[in-house]
Amino acid sequence: MSASEALAPVPTETARYGEIYDRGYQHYDGPRLGRRHAVWALVVYSMKRALGIKKGWGAKVIPILLYVAVALPVAISIGIRAFLPTANVLDYDDFFEFIFIIEGIFVATIAPEMLCGDRRENVLALYFSRAITRADYLLAKLLATALLTLTVSLIPAAILWLGRQLLLDDPLAGMADNLDDLGRVAIAGTLIAFYLGAIGLVISSFTGRKSIAVGIIAVGFLIANGLGVALFENIDADERRYAVFLSPNVTTGEFVNRLFDQPESLLGTATPFDGWVYAAVMGAIVAASCAVMYWRYVPDE
Repeated sequence: MSASEALAPVPTETARYGEIYDRGYQHYDGPRLGRRHAVWALVVYSMKRALGIKKGWGAKVIPILLYVAVALPVAISIGIRAFLPTANVLDYDDFFEFIFIIEGIFVATIAPEMLCGDRRENVLALYFSRAITRADYLLAKLLATALLTLTVSLIPAAILWLGRQLLLDDPLAGMADNLDDLGRVAIAGTLIAFYLGAIGLVISSFTGRKSIAVGIIAVGFLIANGLGVALFENIDADERRYAVFLSPNVTTGEFVNRLFDQPESLLGTATPFDGWVYAAVMGAIVAASCAVMYWRYVPDE
């Protein structure tokens, strides 16, 4: 190689870092609905997803069957009273005790749909990059679960109340005279919906697998009920009545009996608590479940 070739400049190419294309994008000038609308949109979306809306028929079968199972006793009761006005087929307290298992299965079906899919698909960061916070996300999921559970616990009971009043000789007077029963139905249906919904959600918050969450919720209700009953049967002192708080079934049953002033008790010879005690325990469990979910999803806020 000659000296001139050795000293010749080495050709270089300018590095290309990127190009800008004008695609005609424009800024959004419409109304900005804000955080409240974002939370409500998440509530509606979660409810649709849990019911299998916009999914195949396989996702809709179980919710439909559960709704039919709740509606049939109400329709049969109203039908019997239409032909036999003196018949007392299904009282309000009997209705809430009867549908507890259906509500438990319903919660075990919808609660995992609320949380597990988002964790498994790793889309939580997309939610939190928008207007809502993590606390808003949990509030939306709790509201969606409770609203759906209300369609099982409150709406059928309200229809039962309305059907009874319409069968009276003077329906309007009957409605006015029995508004207190409607108030009790609203209290029982709402508190039970939040109580069971919060338990289902807090279990679902620990896994991203829906099948696992469904199994744990369903089996958990059975184990808790069996444990509470077993402790109650094997404790001699009157303090054994505290063991029933381990059983969601007995807790809600006793709360409904006290709310509707029913003399019978599921506690046998043990003295039952006042109705407000059961309501306070159920409310405390809802608050504790929300605190656990907050700890799970909002560790740094």
